[in-house]
This record gives sequence, structure tokens and C-alpha cells, in this order.
Amino acid sequence: MNQQYWQNKVDILCSKKGEDNEVDFKKTLSEDNDRLKEHINAMGNNPNGGLFVFGIDKDFEVSNDSIDTDKIIKHITYLAGDTQEPALNIQIHHLTREGISLIGTAILPPETRPVFIKDRSPLGGQACYKRSGSSTIAMRIGEIRELLARSQQFNPDEELVQEGKISDLNVSILEETIKGFKGANGMSANNLLILSDNKIISKGTGDEWKPTLAGWLMYSNNLQSIRSLKNSSIEFQQFNGKTREEPIKKLEIFGTLPQQVKLAISTITQNIWKVPKIQGMLREDIPAYDETTLREVIVNSVVHRDYRQMFQPVKIAMFIDRIEIENPGGLLPGLTPLNLMHKREWRNPNIANLMVNFKLGEMDGQGIDRIYMGTRKIKVPAPKIFDDNKSFKMILSAPKAYEEYSPEEKKLSVLILLVLETTVDNESIRNAFGIDLTKASTLLKSLVEDGLLVRVGNSTRYAKYTLSSEWKLKIE
Repeated sequence: MNQQYWQNKVDILCSKKGEDNEVDFKKTLSEDNDRLKEHINAMGNNPNGGLFVFGIDKDFEVSNDSIDTDKIIKHITYLAGDTQEPALNIQIHHLTREGISLIGTAILPPETRPVFIKDRSPLGGQACYKRSGSSTIAMRIGEIRELLARSQQFNPDEELVQEGKISDLNVSILEETIKGFKGANGMSANNLLILSDNKIISKGTGDEWKPTLAGWLMYSNNLQSIRSLKNSSIEFQQFNGKTREEPIKKLEIFGTLPQQVKLAISTITQNIWKVPKIQGMLREDIPAYDETTLREVIVNSVVHRDYRQMFQPVKIAMFIDRIEIENPGGLLPGLTPLNLMHKREWRNPNIANLMVNFKLGEMDGQGIDRIYMGTRKIKVPAPKIFDDNKSFKMILSAPKAYEEYSPEEKKLSVLILLVLETTVDNESIRNAFGIDLTKASTLLKSLVEDGLLVRVGNSTRYAKYTLSSEWKLKIE
């Protein structure tokens, strides 16, 4: 991140009187070294690092107190380099606010994460920190282990299923989906090598071949026979209303992940809202969401779920106004509901790769885009995404008129449109929402006033708009 990036951030955050994951304002250098080490550690665990800005008080105003620049630089350099593992480097930025000079010390992101505080027990609960909005909080043990596994280029879905046997893998499905595998040869040396190359099996202790988690979830003849994986299923529920007070049906979907995905798509399609489609002179009622969109949503939930959190299955809940799809396991470190629009990272990349073999995925990083385009196609509000570190939820709206959209739904839909197309104008807004010129103009005006959009160029008749600097920072 260059100096101009940080200067823009400082100006925006001071104006909004707040901090975020990457910026921490300080009036002066704290005497509490232990807490300062935690703040530095949290910035080091950010994917893009972070910046301490000295000279801003608690009201986000420039402080009248003088700051000792040399002392700050020397002390932050010492704490970043000598108290952290791996050692962190810093970069100095000379910033200004209201004509007053400020000093910014940027903590540069290391090549590997997590970053530990040296004098604390690695898994003791207080050795690794992260930023959560304007707060610095300790990472959970699971988050630390997740980062450790990823830093060693070992993915969770490569873990061995110790209770599983390779003889329990479905040979005929392997032959259909794995290039070079010959079912007639059984578990020959060549077949074993092919399965190993595809991360379906691996050698455990005693040189014995064992199924990997990916291999077992995708090819087992009896996936849920392993006690620790009994909840690796999908629960479908339908309710008569907007709450859970009147359940209509409940279905537990078992089998391999490809089987679960196909049955879940079929179940939703049978129960989903219908919309009219005119074919020539005939009208036909078809499912509101096509199979491509549903496939992307459901595959996303089973590929990204945390299979070490087996207390709950993937849950699909259908209400009269929405569908909620929720999976155990929050977003990976560095991802947020906003930057997920253009950043891609897989928790279980081997499962994702194998889904391609079943023609249930593309592994091209465009799955979220296809979901967004699916909602635009039928002119419904963009999907809402919620993440609480323990679970991830996507909500698909039922078809409804533009007048029924909430202000937040309008804002989110335009935000996603801008991520996909860079700029918008009156025509693209009309097409996106199916509204007239006046309504499109009113929406654009309100979003400019709200700070989401800024006008590009001088044309009045053909005005174009793009994301404001503030919102660009939010989705980076």
C-alpha cells in the first residue's frame, strides 16, 4: 500500500470519525508495551498489514500535543522486529491532516501467517491477534490452526480419514470422474498413484493408504458411517411464513457431496417460487432461480464449510420471502462479505477441484459472480451475506417489485453492479431493476447523497457514476 492509499484512508476515516481493520489512530506512543505488541501483531496478521497513525486524538481530531517522531519509529521498529515471530518490517509514511504533519508507521504483511508474539505460548489463547473493525482481539485456537495449516500449504481436506478404508470408495464413480483410473484393475499400483495425485488418498502411519477427507466426502459408499462425519449432510426445511413458527417439511439429505448437491437443487426447484416466461404465444411458469444459480450457492456451501465443525449440517431454510443457506465455518482470514465480491480463496480446494470432475463446479473463481448475475437476470435484490466467524450465510430473496426493496437492498444491488461493471448510468440502472427513467434518476441521486456513488465526467445528459473512495476502500 503506497502513501497516497494511506493518506486517502486517513482522510476518510477521520471524516467518518472511526477506524477499521487496517488503520489505528493514536494520540501518542503508549507506555503499555504488552498492549502495543498485540496491536502490532494484529496488523501483521492482516492480509495487507496495517497502519498506526500518531497525532490523532480519541475524537479523531489532530492533537495539539507534539509527537517525538524518532522515538516512535525506533520503538515500533523494535517491537515489530524483536517481539514478533516472524519478525515484521515497517514502512514510514509522512501524512498530513488539516495542514498538520502526522507520522504513519505501516506494518508490512509477512510472507507467512499467523504472526505470534514471541514471549507467549503459541496456542495459549493470547499469542495471536486480529483486527475486528476498530478493535484488536485475540484469535481463537481454530483460527490459529487454520492459518498454520495454510502457511504450510496443507489444506484441511487433505487430512486422512483414519477410520476409512480405500476399499469403501466407489470404484465405478472413480472411473467415471478420474482420468486414467481403471476400475477393472481395482486398487492396482497405477490406480493408487492416480488417486494419490488427485488427493483422494494418501499414506498414513505404517505406509498404509487412507482416504483423504476430500476423497471420502466425494467418493465414499457410506460417508456418514464415520462418526466424526455424521453431520456432513444438508438439512432442508420449509416454512409457511417469514419465521420458523409454521414448519411445512423437513428433509435430511445424505450421501456423497455430489449426491447431496444434486438432491438439494432438485428439492429447492420443486418448492421454489415460480415466475412467468413467455415463449412465443405461450406463457410458462418456471422456477425463479435457475439450476446454475442454485448449483453455485449450494456447491459454495459444501466446498467452503469447515468439516472440523461437525456439530451442524449445512442448512437450507425456505420461507415465503427468502431462502437461507448456511454452512459451519466463517470466511477465511482476509475475506469479508464485501471484498468477497472480487477476492477468492478456497478452504477446501481439493473438494472444489473434484467438483469440477462431477460437472458441479468451474474452479474459476467466478462462482459468486454467477450467483449475482443469476439474481440480476430475474431482477431480484442481490444476495445478502452474513459472517460471524463461526458460520457463513447467504440469503436469496423471493421475487418482488422494486417498490418493495429496502434502501439497503437497493444499495447492495447497485454496489454489486459496480463491482461487475465499474460504472453505472441511468440506462444500466433501469435495466438492472426494470424501472423507468424517473425512478432510476431518484435512486442515483439518493446513492450520491448517501456517499456510495460519485459522478464521473461533466456530461449532464449521459452522466456516469462510480464507487466513492470510501466504498472502494471497503471492498478492497
